[in-house]
Amino acid sequence: MGSSKRSLIIFFIMGIGLVCAIGMAIGPARAWSAAGPASGDAGEPRIISSQTPHLQDFFAGEDAVFEVSITNSGAVAFQTVTASNATIADCNRNDLGALAPGESLSFTCSAQNVVESFLNEIQVNGTTDATTVSHTSNSFVKVLKPELRITKTPKSQTVVNGATAYFTVTIFNTSDFVMKIENVDDSQIDNCDRTPTIVTIYLNAGDSLDYSCLAASVQAPLASVITVRGTNPIDNKEYKASDVAWVDVNALEAEMTAQPTTIAEPGGLVTYTVDLVNSGSVPVTLVALTTNQFGSILDPGNPKVEAADNTCLPKPLPPTLAPFGGTFSCSFVASVEGQPSNFSTILTATAEDENGLDAIVTTSASVTITDEPASMSLTLGADPAFINPPSRNVRFSISVENTSAADAITITELNDEFLGNLNGRGTCAVPIADISPGFSYQCSFSALVSGSVGQQKSRLITVKAIDDDLVPKTLTESKTVTVGITDQPTRYTFMPNVSDNTMNRTSCGRPYPLAINRQYFFLPPNTYNNSVPVDQRDQHYFVFELTQTGQVTVELTNFVPQKGQLIVRPHVSGGTPPCGSPALGANPDSSLTKVINLGTRQTGRYYIQLINDGPSNVGQLYGLIVRVQ
Repeated sequence: MGSSKRSLIIFFIMGIGLVCAIGMAIGPARAWSAAGPASGDAGEPRIISSQTPHLQDFFAGEDAVFEVSITNSGAVAFQTVTASNATIADCNRNDLGALAPGESLSFTCSAQNVVESFLNEIQVNGTTDATTVSHTSNSFVKVLKPELRITKTPKSQTVVNGATAYFTVTIFNTSDFVMKIENVDDSQIDNCDRTPTIVTIYLNAGDSLDYSCLAASVQAPLASVITVRGTNPIDNKEYKASDVAWVDVNALEAEMTAQPTTIAEPGGLVTYTVDLVNSGSVPVTLVALTTNQFGSILDPGNPKVEAADNTCLPKPLPPTLAPFGGTFSCSFVASVEGQPSNFSTILTATAEDENGLDAIVTTSASVTITDEPASMSLTLGADPAFINPPSRNVRFSISVENTSAADAITITELNDEFLGNLNGRGTCAVPIADISPGFSYQCSFSALVSGSVGQQKSRLITVKAIDDDLVPKTLTESKTVTVGITDQPTRYTFMPNVSDNTMNRTSCGRPYPLAINRQYFFLPPNTYNNSVPVDQRDQHYFVFELTQTGQVTVELTNFVPQKGQLIVRPHVSGGTPPCGSPALGANPDSSLTKVINLGTRQTGRYYIQLINDGPSNVGQLYGLIVRVQ
């Protein structure tokens, strides 16, 4: 085995032992630093600097020249700019003058007769009325030695914040004698140090060895200078050689706020403000901005976010954030809806550097959806309201209206003081689910009422319901309905019915809800008068919901006026009014019975319009039923 390979293997084995012994540690990052605000809103001062060339190498005795560039990358003017704490005294400057936002300046400095490698660090400072901000740049001067050389690769790399940077270190014996390797020291990364203690390492003339090392959990950009020290075993003369490797960091910070932070159910529009800060050392371009609730915020076709209210959209390209605190702020408006709860929106921002390396960060904002108490009203009726003794059957009608601002309700119980549970009596059936706000449920049952003249026969009817909150609340309403016993001729009153509430119940915007496959009876509307305003024209509007596809038939019976129009209209989401045109079906026949066969219909909401073109004040009930098979 050749001496070069033996040296390489011995050194590599020792390196593994050292990794186990000393672990992986990173010294303080000295390549870049920032004093004062390094990030924040556009109104903060910010300064950035650089040196060129970034790396220069030559043999001992030559001069090193540096061009230092300084830019005001913030939005506040600097009254004075200085350069301080430079490795080379010639690079310090007491007063470089004022510097407006976006402006740059530069100066040149040098070091003469350089005999050893060094990292030239320069701190630049910008002073405003209120504060001073700083930034430190560096440049490496590599003095080439004829006897010994070291390289650390890659020369530069970018990692995501918190990731690991990997290196390969190679030592060359470029002398004409055997070189003893005393130690290798890295200014930033302990894991790259090597100190032979068990077996002495010798490199023959012209031989080389290499090993790998790493910097774990890199949190800030760094410039690590590595130095090898060797000696001539014959005369103990010492030789040193150095090299440098830079690590940049791709890092992004994000914050999102919501306004308002509290809304009443069922919800409303919320403005979200997004603030991004490039806390890394390389420029990055925003490539994705997504949320768990509203999808991609950068998509102009996103139906959940109106483009007109979205300032995050590319214009036409997405923004690029400058390093060391470059910012981007935008806002979008979205509809927050749901049951009373904490509505959490998680935002994920992705920014990409010029090499395609992504930095991904998440943040969140919450909106509290508060509860709007559910409510309902109970209306009772008796037909007839007065009877002659000794007894007769009376039809009792029940109307339960959901008067809630937001909640749908489900009727769970209908109870009569004397008959108990009304489920299955007459047209009453429970439970009745999902009655929307503004809609109502009606049913009726018959019971025998008896008594003598002058008596008032009352009965208590109780309705129980629950709302649709995640934790349902119970609602209870009770009322009394009374039947009078009289020797006068009986008066018939049909209550509740559509004609009692024509103005606020039976318009396209407030139709009367029908359950499918259930028979209803109503007094006909008065003659349709198109000479009065639309909201004063007497007509009946109904609505029914299909929860599954089916064959639909609408039947109107015993329509005594005969002349009239039975019309079925589609639902227009967001329409004002919601009844659509053209009609899905119409029957203008002059007859007691009008039927519309709608054929197979999909799930959804449908409206029925009834117009009386015959006489008014008809006292006979018509029947209406929606049959679905």
